[in-house]
Amino acid sequence: MSDQTRTAPKIGIVSNSIGAFSDRGKEVAETQWKALLDLLRREQLVSTDSFFYPQRIFGPTEAAHVADRFAAEQVDAYVVLDSAFPNGNVFLTLAIHPSLSRLPLILTAPPEIDLGDREWTTNAYCGLIMNNYVSKQIGRHVFTLAGWPQEPAFQQQVRQLLSVVHTIRELRRDLLGRFGDAPGGFHCANGNRLAYAQLFGTRIETIDFSAVLKTFDTGRASGYLGDRSFTQADADATYERMRNGRELLTSEEKVRKGARLFHAFKALIEANGFTSAAFRCWPELMQIGDMSACLSIGWLLSERIVRAAACEGDWPTAVCQSIGNLLSGQPAACLDFINHVGARSVVQLAHCGVGIPCLMEDGKIGDISPDRQAGGAIGPTCIGQFYYGTKTGISMMQDCAGKFKMLVFTGENRPDTRQDLLVAAADVEVAQPEKLNRLILSHGFAHHLAVAMGDISQELKLLCEFYGIEYVNPDEA
Repeated sequence: MSDQTRTAPKIGIVSNSIGAFSDRGKEVAETQWKALLDLLRREQLVSTDSFFYPQRIFGPTEAAHVADRFAAEQVDAYVVLDSAFPNGNVFLTLAIHPSLSRLPLILTAPPEIDLGDREWTTNAYCGLIMNNYVSKQIGRHVFTLAGWPQEPAFQQQVRQLLSVVHTIRELRRDLLGRFGDAPGGFHCANGNRLAYAQLFGTRIETIDFSAVLKTFDTGRASGYLGDRSFTQADADATYERMRNGRELLTSEEKVRKGARLFHAFKALIEANGFTSAAFRCWPELMQIGDMSACLSIGWLLSERIVRAAACEGDWPTAVCQSIGNLLSGQPAACLDFINHVGARSVVQLAHCGVGIPCLMEDGKIGDISPDRQAGGAIGPTCIGQFYYGTKTGISMMQDCAGKFKMLVFTGENRPDTRQDLLVAAADVEVAQPEKLNRLILSHGFAHHLAVAMGDISQELKLLCEFYGIEYVNPDEA
């Protein structure tokens, strides 16, 4: 899998209203939505075959025809525009169609428009409230959106929603390769796989680590999509790219082994069609091969071979990484809370050496120190500070009753916040460190988390609303 090419979601839009109220008012809303759709196509935020249904509809029979059209077109999401007060069964028909009922649905209406005649023009927002009532009664989630499509703030909300739509679609196609099991005692790396499949669509395939070692030795891998291979020349070329512009704090031999291990992982990923991965990087590989998988894992993310690459078999964190990647457009890291959260404003987020080379301020290739490896320095790793700027932390868990919860927080790493440990790190200053610590402990979130580039907290909130996940954020009441 290569995540270099982003396929925009396909959407369908339909306008509906009763026969009463102002035709001019209805046409203004419809015209602005058509113009916005053209803009979104030009920005490549929706597919070129996204469409506006050509007729305004009135009743449930027409709505059933539109729903069948949306289903036949295989839209990824659809927009129901109340251009004026609607027939109550139109939205219901569109919302419960069996082929559409799990798709994101955007319910939108404009405010009243002043046409200079002092008339009550459309009553459209009243219709939105009526249809939203229906959605709550039948348990059908909708994204509600009020305003005029020509307004920049409205357009930005639509862009956010389309990012969420894209993420929902891609998660339903996620095939996660788990290389080895979780280390003993890493309970957070052993979630309910079928619960994740039911909610997100995540499917998990386990690859025994012996297959990795065999591919490392032979340069050949087999899987669902056939055979893949690599040569020593491929590994040598990757070694040169790994070294280029990076300070070397370990031996060249370790980096060469890391380059070959990257190609072994890549061959198995491509042979099986994996979109994300989790690795039992510790302690198996270090004990068997006298090398670290850290640099190889980070290189998979840097090269966009997978959307997620989590450490220590932690596939639930890989799901969070995929979400962070899809919403931000950049790889997301797998890190730990490595110090007392809440003791001060800077929260240290770090891990052994799984820096993402394309996202580092000053990436170095080093070792995992003897203090952390019972006397042996094992490499290669990618260490240093992630690019300065805003980061979003994402941690997700199921409580004892099976309810999903997501911890979301933002912080900023800067030259004055970095701690300069020999790890891959984002040392971020957060607004409410004590509250963050309290939420981690009271809800029981894990020590691992995904760290995404930029602020995607509002997109994550929308995503949680769609899935029915409890959204936990120290910066919100």
